[in-house]
Amino acid sequence: MDKEKLVLAVDLGTTNIKSGIINKKGKILSLIQKELPLEKDNTGKAEHAPEVIFNIFVETIRETTKGYEDKIGILITSSYMFGVLPLDKNMKPLTGIITLLDTRTKEIFNELLKEVDFKEVYKRTGCPPLLYYPFVRIYWLKKKHKEIFDSAKFYLGSKSFLIYKLMGELYTEPSIDSSTQLLNIHTLNWDPYVLDFLGISYENLPQVVSADKILGKLPKSTLNLLGLKGEVLLGVGLYDGGAVGSGIGALGGDGIGVINIGTTAMFRVPYPKVVFDDPQKMRIQVPYFFDGKWFPGGGINNAGIILKWYRDNLFNLSYEEQSKIAKDIESDNLFFLPYLTGERNPDIGSIASGVLFGLRPHHTKAHIVRAGMEGVSYIIRMLYETLRELGIEVKEVRAGGGGTKSDTWMQILADIMGLEVAVTRVEEPALLGSAVLGFTMLGEFSSYKEATEKLVKIEKVYSPNKEKKEYYNKKFEFFVQLTHNLKEAFSMHNQL
Repeated sequence: MDKEKLVLAVDLGTTNIKSGIINKKGKILSLIQKELPLEKDNTGKAEHAPEVIFNIFVETIRETTKGYEDKIGILITSSYMFGVLPLDKNMKPLTGIITLLDTRTKEIFNELLKEVDFKEVYKRTGCPPLLYYPFVRIYWLKKKHKEIFDSAKFYLGSKSFLIYKLMGELYTEPSIDSSTQLLNIHTLNWDPYVLDFLGISYENLPQVVSADKILGKLPKSTLNLLGLKGEVLLGVGLYDGGAVGSGIGALGGDGIGVINIGTTAMFRVPYPKVVFDDPQKMRIQVPYFFDGKWFPGGGINNAGIILKWYRDNLFNLSYEEQSKIAKDIESDNLFFLPYLTGERNPDIGSIASGVLFGLRPHHTKAHIVRAGMEGVSYIIRMLYETLRELGIEVKEVRAGGGGTKSDTWMQILADIMGLEVAVTRVEEPALLGSAVLGFTMLGEFSSYKEATEKLVKIEKVYSPNKEKKEYYNKKFEFFVQLTHNLKEAFSMHNQL
C-alpha cells in the first residue's frame, strides 16, 4: 500500500456528522462537521430520514476530500448506537431511523417487562432492561404498528444502513450491535431466544463481521458519488463510543479505563472476557468492544448537557466562565442529581429527573455549577465502583471529549474517583480512533497497540488531592443513597 495513503474517517452522531482525513502521524488534515436534522413530534418520535442522512454523509465526504480525492486508502465509519431502520423486501424504508432520543416505546415497556424474562435476556445480551434498545423498538412495532412489522423484511442499524448504501451488501459488527439487545454477547451473533420472542430470524438482520474486516474496494459508482479516485477500501469500523475509546487510548494496553465526556458520557474498561453484574441489579452493560475484548461499563445520558442547560436556561455563562467560577469554591453540601433526560441506570431509568438537593440562601450559581460537575463525576464513580466490585482492575484512566477542556471538572473527577486522570491531546477522538484501526488495517502498524502508542498522545495528567479523599468519599456515599431514596418519588412524579 502506498505510504502516502490517508484514512478517511466519518463519525455519524445523533445530532452531528464529522468527517476527517488523518495521516499516519495522527494529524487531521481536513475536517468538516454538519448538523443532522432530527424529525420530532409530540408523540416522542425522534427519527433520522435515511436518504437525507445519507445525502449529508455524501456532501460531508465530498467537502472533506477536496484536494485529497486520490490520496484516500481506506474509509472507516463509526456510528451511533440504538438506531433501527425497518425496510421492506425491496429495501424501501418503512420508517425513519429510530434513534436513542425516541421515547415512543414507553407505551409498551411495562407490558414487555411482564412478557419476557429480562434476567435471561441480560445473561445472553449483556443489556439491562431499558426502553432504548432495538429489541424493544421492534416489539413496539409488532404491538402498535403491525402493518410495518408485517412488511419489514430487514432491520438495519445506522452503520449497516451506511454500509448498504456504499456497498449494496448487508454487514454489521459486534460493538454497535451489542446495544441492540438482539446480539448474543458470548457467540457474537444474533441470539435465537430474543429473535424467537420477536418472531424474526437471522435472515432479517445483517451479517455480523469483525470491526476490522475490509469489505472490499468501493464500487466505481460509489467512488463517483463520493468524489473519490483510485482504489479506496471500506473497513467496517466501530460504534461511536468504541471509536472514541480507541481514540483516547483504549487499545494501548490492559487495565485502561476510558472516560468520554461530551453531551453524554461513558466509562468503560476493555476486558478479555465477559463479566456480568448480578442479574438482580444489572448496573452495567456488557458490550463487545474489539480485538478479543469486551467493554463493560456504561453510558450516561447527562454530562455536558448539564453545562449547556446552565448556559442556555439559567446563567448565560459560557463553558469557560462556568469552569472558572466553580474552580475555587466548594459546593457546600449542595447536591445535583443530573438526571435531566432520565438515565440509563435500570434502577431509575427514564423516570428519573434532575434534582437540586440541600439548596440554601447563600448558595450561588458557582455552587450550582460545581454541584453539576460533581454529580456527573459521582455517576462515573458509581460505574467504576461496580466494575471494581466485579473484579475488574483499573490501572489508569484516560479521558477525552469536550468536558476535558475544563481543568476544574477534570480535577473534580480525579478527586472523586481517587485516580489519576490522563487527558489526551485529541480534538476528534472518534475520528482518531477510526484512524487507529484504518492504518493498522493498511499495514502501517503491526498492531493496534503500536498504532495507539504512535497516534494517541497524553496532554495532561490530573492527580487526586489526598486531602479531599475522605471528603468526597462521604459525599459520594450520600449521592448514591439520595438517588436510591428518590426512586419512589421519581415513580410517583412520573405518574402525575
